[in-house]
Amino acid sequence: RLEANKGFDVLVAALVRAAPTLPDSWAWVLAGDGPARGTLVRALEEAGLGGHAVLAGRLDDADLHSLYAVADWFVHPTRYEGSSIVTLEAMAHGLPVLATRAGGLPDKVDDGVTGFLVPPGDAVALGDRLRDTVAVDGRAFGEAGRRVCDKRFSWDVVAPQYLALYER
Repeated sequence: RLEANKGFDVLVAALVRAAPTLPDSWAWVLAGDGPARGTLVRALEEAGLGGHAVLAGRLDDADLHSLYAVADWFVHPTRYEGSSIVTLEAMAHGLPVLATRAGGLPDKVDDGVTGFLVPPGDAVALGDRLRDTVAVDGRAFGEAGRRVCDKRFSWDVVAPQYLALYER
């Protein structure tokens, strides 16, 4: 969902900060739609990032999973969040995660192990960590994230927990 609480404006500011150190071929592909789309398009144009950003709109599951398959990092700059299914999806696809310490994200993302965590709304910290993504082994972070999903969030783990809860 493209909504103000998702922090995409913060990501735009962070990308402006990090862009000079990123490879020339970097791209931000954003799936979804919502009321903040127009504001985001204007912010990207004003920041001069339009050539590096693709607002893909709503995607079906096959297209969304195709994006996960070719992405290098998953960035979730939200100001507040519940459990964040989208982050678990990215981790299940083996993507390293750069996210904020908001809501349920620290329960999933282990800073320095499965990705990086920054304070919500902090474009400077997010931009600095975006720079770091170039120099770290994202694949190792991604594999660690996939293991977290398998051990803590897979249906094989979660379903018996729910059954036990209902039985209690």
